[in-house]
Amino acid sequence: MKFQFSEDMWEKISLLWNREKMQDDDNLDYSDVQVKQLMKMSFQVRRATKSVKKQRYDVSRAWLNIESRTHTWGHRRGIIRIFKYAAVLIVMVGIVFLWVDYQNENNFSLTTVSTDSISSGTHKAELMLANGKRVVLDSDMDVHEMEVLGMKFVNDDENGELRYDGSFVAEDSSKMSYNTLYIPKGGEYALLLPDGSRVWLNSETSIRFPVRFLEDQRDVYLVGEAYFEVAKDTSAPFHVHIEGGEVTVLGTSFNISAYKEDSIWQTTLVSGRVQVTTGNRKILMTPAEQYSVNTRTGEGILRDVDTELYISWVDGKFYFNAYTFEDIVRKLERWYDFKMDYRDENIKQMRFSGTINKHRPLNEILQFLEKTTDIHFEISGKNIIVSKTKKG
Repeated sequence: MKFQFSEDMWEKISLLWNREKMQDDDNLDYSDVQVKQLMKMSFQVRRATKSVKKQRYDVSRAWLNIESRTHTWGHRRGIIRIFKYAAVLIVMVGIVFLWVDYQNENNFSLTTVSTDSISSGTHKAELMLANGKRVVLDSDMDVHEMEVLGMKFVNDDENGELRYDGSFVAEDSSKMSYNTLYIPKGGEYALLLPDGSRVWLNSETSIRFPVRFLEDQRDVYLVGEAYFEVAKDTSAPFHVHIEGGEVTVLGTSFNISAYKEDSIWQTTLVSGRVQVTTGNRKILMTPAEQYSVNTRTGEGILRDVDTELYISWVDGKFYFNAYTFEDIVRKLERWYDFKMDYRDENIKQMRFSGTINKHRPLNEILQFLEKTTDIHFEISGKNIIVSKTKKG
């Protein structure tokens, strides 16, 4: 596919890289082919430069990574030069910010939070093998390689990835047995499957995968949130089963959020194509589309979205665009492992937009909110009380 610049492309690039200017009524068409390509490349640049947590970057290597992923684009030299500078900008910008849409007529109160500290989540997981054995995966793990009943696992605790080698293909589905990788609250981990597919798993998420894939299909079972990059194999479709639906792919990148306590589950497609099956409905999705299903009514909605709002957690950030405080807290509770107690129910509906670095302490975020709004936090261990600041 040829990548051509339209006259307003600079404006679109500016909107993608300067999100503080974006509002719900911005004229950024997420169904536009060029915008879809820009968003995909934007995510690849961020992924290639890694998380700001490490503070070490190799820009040349990162850019070679981007070029290798975009080798199918024709006549791309102009766009590559532009995004090379964009990649450098990402590396240079280490500031994490959160800006506030919520406005109050009165002056904001400048207060400070408790001295208690809540650190960010880490790489940690628990592997439950088909034979019942449990293995804790974290930086303290003594064993980095193990073989159990013909299964080989290699644990990369530094980067938080488990590589699994199921050497043989199962011939009979009745003999299938499964391993489960569970990510606790305050954790995240990645899983590399034998077929080359990679899965990033968010906090409070589990994925059940077979000891060996069948010859003609690849099935995994998900509860929670995960980002998939599926290796293409036309002879063996990849199926992600969740409660109330199924996502079928051949080779693509997409995010699924399907927590049991959430009122909706949704699939967000970054590249390729997927088919979502719910009941008797089958929805074929294209890049930059999201399909959401109400778990109570079964009603489904297909819409164009900015995919980075839904996959930024893989990149070490949370992006919010006019999210309610309650929705933001729900995500933060899973990652920072705390519980929020509301002394004023109206706080839940305050809306915010911005960016949060997942690897910064939660206290920094709360301090900024206290200085820019009329809410106050009290921290006691893993419990936080939020209330409106008393006036006068």
